[in-house]
Amino acid sequence: MNKSLFGSAVLVTLLGLLVRQGWGIRCWECNSAFDPRCGESHFDSNTLDTVDCDQLNRRHLAGKDAIYCRKIVQSIQNEVRTVRGCGWLEETKAPVGGCYTRTGTKDIMVTYCHCDHDECNSGNTVMASVGLAAVVLMLTKLF
Repeated sequence: MNKSLFGSAVLVTLLGLLVRQGWGIRCWECNSAFDPRCGESHFDSNTLDTVDCDQLNRRHLAGKDAIYCRKIVQSIQNEVRTVRGCGWLEETKAPVGGCYTRTGTKDIMVTYCHCDHDECNSGNTVMASVGLAAVVLMLTKLF
């Protein structure tokens, strides 16, 4: 076998092994109602796995790539549930890395956070942006 042909075959094989399947954003995907490791205070990144969002089957979003990881914390009559997952639609109510909160009737509060890099919807990273936003807001009021 020709050396250059053999070298090309080896190179193509190695490149094939190095290429990650799919190039979508990787996010934590879980719901604390079904898995307590997903909860706000008990998030366990060591035993939960992430998903490649673009590999998820979403027929109603065919042709759209995931652009965010998101975390939603729902508080309904003092019961708190955390839902982590992927986001495909543009978010306009908060900047990337930010959060916003909505309240409703009968003790309902929902905080929605989104971010745009792999595994950013863990407990600490997204909520740290809420703390940073609060500090910036306080500083702007002071000065």
